[in-house]
Amino acid sequence: MSKSVSRPAHRGTARQFRVPNVSVVQTIAGSLSGHGKLLGRITLASGIAAGALVAVPAANAAPAAQEPNLESATVVEAPILEASATPTAMLTDIKQLERAVEVQERKAEAARKAAEAKRKAAIAAKKAAEAKKKAEAKAAAEAKAFAASQQGKIERAISVASEQIGDPYVWGATGPSAFDCSGLTQYAFSAAGIELPRVSRDQAAALPPVPNDQIQRGDLMFWGSPVYHVGIFLRWENGQAIMLHAPKPGTAVREEAAWDGWFAGSIRQA
Repeated sequence: MSKSVSRPAHRGTARQFRVPNVSVVQTIAGSLSGHGKLLGRITLASGIAAGALVAVPAANAAPAAQEPNLESATVVEAPILEASATPTAMLTDIKQLERAVEVQERKAEAARKAAEAKRKAAIAAKKAAEAKKKAEAKAAAEAKAFAASQQGKIERAISVASEQIGDPYVWGATGPSAFDCSGLTQYAFSAAGIELPRVSRDQAAALPPVPNDQIQRGDLMFWGSPVYHVGIFLRWENGQAIMLHAPKPGTAVREEAAWDGWFAGSIRQA
């Protein structure tokens, strides 16, 4: 007498995926032992139906020092997968899930690299600003030191004398709007902190003489014995000495080629 076997009413219809029990998972894992990472990944199957995955370490990874913090774990959006009952289909589902994880990992790595590049750029900008500030401070200190030096004072005197170009020559005048020759030199060098006697004869006596071919910018040029005129040496042009002076009555302070017969007195050695 044959015994009839009742068939479940749901045969042939799709069923919702259920979390496999431990014995089933172990059986599947044993049958697919050739897949090295399956033992760790098979436990991900329970998240497939929900459409999300919480990262779980592989079984062959080093044991964690403490329990994972599930609240802070990275949740990766996964595709909705069809529930499968066969190990092969489950493995296919897991591979799809792995690809979704890899996409998220690449995005996270790109974001990390962008943040690191931004951090390095900020550090570089800060260092550049600090270097610029130091360079500006150094330049200011050097300018201050130069202004306090003898050459700085001489340049200041030349600048002050140049500002008087066009002012009339008046015998005995010492500025600020009219000058005679020694009045101009005394006025300009006094403004730079270098004191000179009042008249050209005394100025020549106060400065050490130097050979004409060794004269330097800012040194004084004298004429006569006894001395009767003084000017400020500026530069050489085509073998000709150029001076700044107050020439004579009826003229004004100006630059021009030096007259013949001059000799030099050194401001630097005074």
